[in-house]
Amino acid sequence: MNIKTVLSVFIVMGYLSVSAIAQEKTGTVIGTVSSQGEVIVGANVGILSLQKGSATDTEGKFIIKQVPTGNYSLQASALGFEKVTIAVKVKAGQTTEINIEFMKSMLELEQMVVTGTMRKTHVKDSPVKVEVVKAGQLQQGKTSANIMDLIGGVNGLSTQLNCGVCGTNAIRINGVEGPNTAVLIDGMPIMGALASVYGLNGISPSVIDQVEVIKGPQSTLYGTQALGGVVNIITKNPALTPAFSADVYAKSTEEGNVNIAFSPKFGRFEGFISGNLVRLENYFDKNGDSFNDLVKQSRISLFGKGSLLGKNMEQRLNVAAKYYSEDRTGGVEAFKDDMRGSDQVYGESIYTNRFELMTEYRPAGLNEQLRFNGAVTYHKQDSYYGTDWYDAQQGIVFGQATWDQPVGNDFQLLAGSTIRYETYNDNTPATSDGADQRWIPGMFTQAELRAGDFSFLGGLRVDHHSEHGFVTSPRLSTKFSPSELTTFRASAGTGFRVVNVFTEDHAALTGSREVVFNEDLEPEESRSITASLEQIIPFGTNPMTVSLDGFYTHFTNKIIPDYEQDPNLIVYENLDGFSVTRGFSVGLEQNFTALPFRYNASVTIMDVYTQEAGRRQALTYAPEYTGVFGASYDIRSLDISLGYSGNLVGSKRMPDGYVEHFGRDQWSPAYTTHDLKITKEFTNVNSANGVGFEAYLSAENIFNYTQGSPLVDAGNPFGPDFDTIYTWGPILGRTLSIGARLNLR
Repeated sequence: MNIKTVLSVFIVMGYLSVSAIAQEKTGTVIGTVSSQGEVIVGANVGILSLQKGSATDTEGKFIIKQVPTGNYSLQASALGFEKVTIAVKVKAGQTTEINIEFMKSMLELEQMVVTGTMRKTHVKDSPVKVEVVKAGQLQQGKTSANIMDLIGGVNGLSTQLNCGVCGTNAIRINGVEGPNTAVLIDGMPIMGALASVYGLNGISPSVIDQVEVIKGPQSTLYGTQALGGVVNIITKNPALTPAFSADVYAKSTEEGNVNIAFSPKFGRFEGFISGNLVRLENYFDKNGDSFNDLVKQSRISLFGKGSLLGKNMEQRLNVAAKYYSEDRTGGVEAFKDDMRGSDQVYGESIYTNRFELMTEYRPAGLNEQLRFNGAVTYHKQDSYYGTDWYDAQQGIVFGQATWDQPVGNDFQLLAGSTIRYETYNDNTPATSDGADQRWIPGMFTQAELRAGDFSFLGGLRVDHHSEHGFVTSPRLSTKFSPSELTTFRASAGTGFRVVNVFTEDHAALTGSREVVFNEDLEPEESRSITASLEQIIPFGTNPMTVSLDGFYTHFTNKIIPDYEQDPNLIVYENLDGFSVTRGFSVGLEQNFTALPFRYNASVTIMDVYTQEAGRRQALTYAPEYTGVFGASYDIRSLDISLGYSGNLVGSKRMPDGYVEHFGRDQWSPAYTTHDLKITKEFTNVNSANGVGFEAYLSAENIFNYTQGSPLVDAGNPFGPDFDTIYTWGPILGRTLSIGARLNLR
């Protein structure tokens, strides 16, 4: 027997020993959740002290594996019912069965959020309104491996296509430009300017547990880039993921997607590893402009997350890493990837490589009061837009320490310090004097007081920018809940953001226009007020939640590109005036438990304008209103789920230059899109064999609505008038998708 064989035997024996020991010290908890004889689908059941849990399946059943022996409190919650807490004793190697009976209640969904206050709290208890969208709701009517295709299903959020050839896009909150939205991953503000244009498409929905959205400035906790609001993408908890999962789909556009994930768990370690591969190399031109309607792309995204637990199975160290690589190509049919930079055949080719590393450490013995967070990201961009070459690199190092201190039962104090280092370099005039490097140290504090039905939250942040000195960002929020059915909230705050034109405005890189700066650009600043009312209207066990929101944000030093002074120029300068985003939204949500049927509908009315030298005009590309609609229905007898999602987008003002020189419309028409999805479950992951398999079929944009060509002077792409951003609606028509998903516990 050679040395390799001996080592292999020892490794296998060691693994089996560890597994046996782990099994001897753990047990399993199973059960059913019901109310008045009806099983409850989608109830959350878990042991909070261990952060282990499961959602009930279509038969109301749940299973929690690898629970350490001992006595625990098992908690169950669902929309429309009071939380239920039951004592449970787990014995080594045994299965404990608990059946849970819900009583009627009008309580809101007891989801946990972290974005509003940087600490875990229930949605209804947060002084700052946080909208939560679970991963399943994002995809209830659509099939996609790209979060940007799905985020438009959130009230007040929309995606703006910034390039009709290469397909780059950005997230808008209440009409505010994309770069004003801070996109976080697990609370880490590491999505820099390059990522906001090129990197968001690489976030696969397969790694997302939920998306938390706050509208309005949030610079007090999250620093710059948060003028318009925050979108926090919470990745999956390894403790709640299947041991193995695979998801495969194909689309009528000839796009193919493969996603594979597994969750290794042994001892006090829990992990989640996911790999996503997307490929689309099909050319088609339905709008007749001789350019590909949908950008070709090959993309790979790898994500890994691990948690090291303490002696009591509480989280101590979390580490997550993500790698994203994408090649995308758009242009005329004859353009191939090896023609990059050609002055004869027009095409746009973008190579993106991005790496992220995030950590969180909670020292033992401090009841999670002290936390250390760190993140490192590197983004490499190598792009050609016709003959124009754009080569850029951006790196960010971020560190944060927070102390969360309760003072009595009704007062909570949070204090922290951050350090952020950014480096950016490219081959444009933006860094002609060398790489742009910034150290941004900061400190923040936040106090929350609860007094009866009232909660008050105040905070202040002070950052130091080498070019702009000290910047303060205060905020104040309050919540009033006279009953469990009614909640009022109001917030006020400020924002601050340093702009890099060449990373954030795609028009500065594409087409043939010359970029002109009339002055040294000053940072943008904002002041915002928001207010909301949430009212639960009892309908038996099917309560309806009605939401009313109002918002007002006043921007100064706004940097808005001027396309109208000269058709051959893009002129940048600080607005000698102000810009305003204001409006209100109305939303309905209801869950019929017995059917089971759920729907949501919301509409946001916006007035987004600039005022300079006594002249007021609507901001380009900001819709007058948006609406989102969704519904799902489960046919339990057939194990079939039906999902629907829809969007409504109002008119947008388009740049005047397109109207005067090319006869395009000044205002785009309003439009709506609709999507349907059917999912058939064959075996359930919570069943005795631990195998879940389902197949799904979806149709997006079922009425085949498109805006037509997004290009200006498409017949002369190397000419001075060519532009790629006359974009206001769907470029792609109806698509069909078919896929299958496998989960193994």
